[in-house]
Amino acid sequence: MADRFEKLLMGGKIVPYDEARIHIMSPAVRYGATVFEGIRAYWNADRVQLFLFRCDEHMERLLQSARMMGMDDPGYTVDELTALTKELLRANDVREDVHIRPSLFVDGTGSIQASGPVTLGSVVVPGGAIIDTGSWAEKAFKLAISSWRRISDNSMPPRIKAAGNYQNARLALIQAQHDGYDGVLMLDSMGHVTEEARGCVFLVRGGVAITPPTTNDILESITRETIIQLLGEVHGITVQEREVDRTELYIADEVFLCGTGLGVTPVATVDRFSIGDGKAGSVTLAVGNTYLDTAMGRSDSHVEWLDPVYN
Repeated sequence: MADRFEKLLMGGKIVPYDEARIHIMSPAVRYGATVFEGIRAYWNADRVQLFLFRCDEHMERLLQSARMMGMDDPGYTVDELTALTKELLRANDVREDVHIRPSLFVDGTGSIQASGPVTLGSVVVPGGAIIDTGSWAEKAFKLAISSWRRISDNSMPPRIKAAGNYQNARLALIQAQHDGYDGVLMLDSMGHVTEEARGCVFLVRGGVAITPPTTNDILESITRETIIQLLGEVHGITVQEREVDRTELYIADEVFLCGTGLGVTPVATVDRFSIGDGKAGSVTLAVGNTYLDTAMGRSDSHVEWLDPVYN
């Protein structure tokens, strides 16, 4: 596995890693005028192919985020952004699992409300998964409910995947780390469960999967949408999208997280209450394996979600 890939995208062009620079006075640095995405690409050794997973959907959300942030049109279509991502991966000759992090940010030295110029940057990160795909089933997280409340759609909309929004998650994760937890769940202003600081949350009760709705101040997660679809299509499990109280987590049969970086992550405890037997449950294991098989191109299910990088 590479320690670092030597080429990245800056201003829509492939440049050496060390040549990527933005000014300290740019709105991106001073005011957080940046939107971004996290995209996974998985290496399938049997097929000698690198597969981007749901890249078009991520790029569509990137452009939506830029529009909601009041940025000027960056001048790229979804197809062009996906093509540039493939070009970047080929330029680095990537043949391992990686995380791609494209960003659109307000460059130059403008004011806090500046809408442009908008620059595209993208970097490839080796590995990229919070839990390695080979050991995810054995690593169950210990979570806490954060004392920090989740930002709301009427203050800093979580629907926008913006750098500034992640200060909320950062504060919560720092607190959780200091307290000895692997991660942290956040509540909304009404005390309902929203999401983990880096991904969405599902619980299982009586064979039914439950997840907070997108109207509960969560990111409109592409991985969450994927899991909902796979649970129904492959495993015949009903998914309820509804409000969740924190104590409902304590009595759940299973709890798991999902996200681009998290994949499917089992949860062992919440606020030191054991979830089930404190290990990955049967639903978590089943949908986690289905998700990996689909994303890595080991299954014929939803091949439309996969973009092969090498011809």
